[in-house]
Amino acid sequence: MGFTSAGFPQHFTHPLVVGELRNGPTVMLLDAEVQSWHAEQAFIDARAALVGPPRAALDGPLTFDTIRIQITGLDAYAGIGPIKSFTFPTDAQGFYKHKWQVEPNPDSTQSWTDEHATVTISWPSAIAQEFAFFRMAFSPQLTIELAQPIGFEDCLDEWIEPLRRIISLATGRTEDITFLSVGRPGAGDRHDEFQVYGHKLDQVPFATRDNVVRKIRTAFRANTEQLSPLHLLRAWQRLRDEHHPLLETYGASIVLPRQHPRSSYLLLVQALEGLYGHEHQAEYDQRVVAHMTKRDDALAALAPLPDLPANVMKFLKKYLMRKPHGSLDSCLDEMFTSLPYDVRDELNATLLVQQISQDAGQSVGLLEALRTVRNGLSHGTKGYPTQDLHAVVQILDRVTRAHMLRVLGCGPDAQDHAARGDRL
Repeated sequence: MGFTSAGFPQHFTHPLVVGELRNGPTVMLLDAEVQSWHAEQAFIDARAALVGPPRAALDGPLTFDTIRIQITGLDAYAGIGPIKSFTFPTDAQGFYKHKWQVEPNPDSTQSWTDEHATVTISWPSAIAQEFAFFRMAFSPQLTIELAQPIGFEDCLDEWIEPLRRIISLATGRTEDITFLSVGRPGAGDRHDEFQVYGHKLDQVPFATRDNVVRKIRTAFRANTEQLSPLHLLRAWQRLRDEHHPLLETYGASIVLPRQHPRSSYLLLVQALEGLYGHEHQAEYDQRVVAHMTKRDDALAALAPLPDLPANVMKFLKKYLMRKPHGSLDSCLDEMFTSLPYDVRDELNATLLVQQISQDAGQSVGLLEALRTVRNGLSHGTKGYPTQDLHAVVQILDRVTRAHMLRVLGCGPDAQDHAARGDRL
């Protein structure tokens, strides 16, 4: 007599699981982990869930040619609102004699195109109408249309996450994705759109409110020349491909949760050092050659000395540096002075910098004070009051943000606003 048996629990991993929800939509689960504790039930954890129309066409590679996204702060970054003007009666009698009118602003739909992509900011509207209630709301949305479809990972890495970081750079805040969908050709002339669900992505789009937008500080806006989302996205992609150090340090941290000021201070200084070294690579290479020449000459001069013990010569060869010391002072000095707005007076006024001078018992310059703090924190030999450190971190963050805008191609005005912490 034959029989079938299976052991539980069972665990499987699949790059893609496709199914249908009970109410009809197609669902695709990416990087799915399936756990089953008995034959009739399973639990699935996935990196992301893509929910689309019933019987969506899934033939061929899983690629997409359209991305629709909403990010907090997008309305402030857009720079042009959807309403040009409105009129309404202001007295009781006029309420019955005059019309309520809203004139849309056609300039609020902005589009930028290159050979491979089109990026559009638009303002879809929603109307709520009841017996004694009427409301019209506009919701900012950015659409990316690609000439060639790409995979979901490429959508994230090349377009979605860079855009989130660019808007965060514009606003100086950590912005969140509130709506995301990706689209691909469907059956016939249909274009299937899949809403994306994942970690911290709950599909809760917002309508713009004036009192919210006015509180957002933007260093630059999309309607400014050379600061469009497409222009900045292309710049971001180029920097990513060349592994630019500022992009891989500060750029990667823009949307992360805020760290302790100690960690933030070290990250910001490291980011500025990396930028300085990247932009002075040729100069540094020349210094290395000159240093090695002097090192070789020094060792050659010592080698013939008859009284020099062999172990001393061995020590010198091993520990005499083959590369010159880097100069944090030179780095920070250039990072401060090369921006349209100089933050040194603000830094000198902080309690942390003033305390360093008091501890030294003498007047200590700003650059030496910042270097002293970095060395103490990185080597674990010194700590500082959190609030005092935080005040310096806030200023250094503005400096680093301004330089991030510079390497992306933003002009002096945007850099100035970022360094000052001003709003447009």
